[in-house]
Amino acid sequence: MKRKGFAKTAPKSLEKRIIDNALLIKNDFSIILPGPLDDASRKVVKSLEKKLKKVWMVKDDAQRLEKLSRKKGVEGALAAILILANDKKAPYLAQVSVGGKNISYAVRGKAEREKLISLQHFDDPVLRLLFYRDIAFKKKLAFYSWNNKLVCSSASSDIPEEFLEFLSKHLGLQREKNVLRCSHLVDEDKERMFIEIKNIRVEICRDCLSDKNTFMEISKYFIDPNLKKKIKVGIVSPLLEYNLDTNFTQEYLEGRISDFGFFEKNLKKWKNDLTSREVFLIYWKGKVFKDADSFLEQVGGDEIEKKGLRILFSLLNEPVFLDDASPNAILKIYWKKFGEKILVELSGDGKLSAAVFNPGEPPIKQLREIAEIMEKSNKISRYPVVENVSPIARFVDDIVKEYILHGKDRILTKLSKVPQNTRERSIAYAFLLALGKGEERKWQYRKEEIEFGEFLKEYAGKLLEAKPENYLKRLKELLAAAGAEYENR
Repeated sequence: MKRKGFAKTAPKSLEKRIIDNALLIKNDFSIILPGPLDDASRKVVKSLEKKLKKVWMVKDDAQRLEKLSRKKGVEGALAAILILANDKKAPYLAQVSVGGKNISYAVRGKAEREKLISLQHFDDPVLRLLFYRDIAFKKKLAFYSWNNKLVCSSASSDIPEEFLEFLSKHLGLQREKNVLRCSHLVDEDKERMFIEIKNIRVEICRDCLSDKNTFMEISKYFIDPNLKKKIKVGIVSPLLEYNLDTNFTQEYLEGRISDFGFFEKNLKKWKNDLTSREVFLIYWKGKVFKDADSFLEQVGGDEIEKKGLRILFSLLNEPVFLDDASPNAILKIYWKKFGEKILVELSGDGKLSAAVFNPGEPPIKQLREIAEIMEKSNKISRYPVVENVSPIARFVDDIVKEYILHGKDRILTKLSKVPQNTRERSIAYAFLLALGKGEERKWQYRKEEIEFGEFLKEYAGKLLEAKPENYLKRLKELLAAAGAEYENR
């Protein structure tokens, strides 16, 4: 608890709240007493009640109250609050920081400010506990405060049933006996963070972890002198099967990191530890896959995507931690380092792979491109290779092979440059007609070339659609119709 500043003029609403609380205590001091739950706590509460009653009995004696307010401890604090009740005003308030929150209170007498704050803000379940902090540690009692309830018991006793019910609602968790968990934890295998406090266990799945610290949120509402011995924080994850330890528990228990931060810092450390040990595994959605096939069964993808991933995983000797399991996202992580190797492994062609590889382009696009080239190369390999042929036969063969490999657009680009030879020009125009682009390019050709091209159109069309087994036949038919030789003489 830190002092924040000098006394300030109290806002009327805050002053009224403090005075109202003081008047309630003056009317019935027992409202500040906890409900004891066992014999040990009953003895302490009874003794406390006697002390406080002696002060309360002189609630209208200003001089006696003034004298009592100079005492430390519970008597001094009660005397101070009774003085406030009699004065019915608190024009100046001091400020302190309690748990990162600024709290205003009226300074009266010599009692500890924690106790003054507690009584003046007794309607606040968190601040209410400040009055009992030293008693809890001296008498080995646990105090629980929520809503308008305050109870205590021996520190060795379990957490009360009513307090458990409050925590369930306050944290938005489902309750099953002494376990509080988020609604996603119907699956026993699902990854989770857990907090064990005395007889309760809190479980929150990774998806529900937030920037709040659940332990700090719970601990605001109770005091237990033996808490450090009765708390455990950890993570349930299949990764722990790889001889990994849970770390950062002290940071978490001190409130320096959130639920989310605790989980993610451990995850990062586990990844680094596994990397240093050169352990290959795939971690995704809280599950661990020891090989590529078991992972690919879960995520799917087409054949080319699976091939790319299988090759990648075969190259790795480190863990793969994934948030996005799309093939492109996975490959992108490693593409700069392994992309060209993957393309070489896929195609068996180093020169082609080097030409296709681009560290800045989407990996799947490059995989599909090289697969398409391979498919076309395989397709063209089924067609006969023409050798010792005439220049015009070579010209026609080049056009058709280009069409088979790269399609209509590529061949139209090639034909945009009109040949010099008249016979070749007529054949080129015939191909344009067969591809439905003759009218657009007609202006590039002379009348006789157009007429001859129209005659050759049918032959050109049949050659473009020719199967490997009748390719040479269709090629020779076109050349014969054009009055050209097939062989080079």
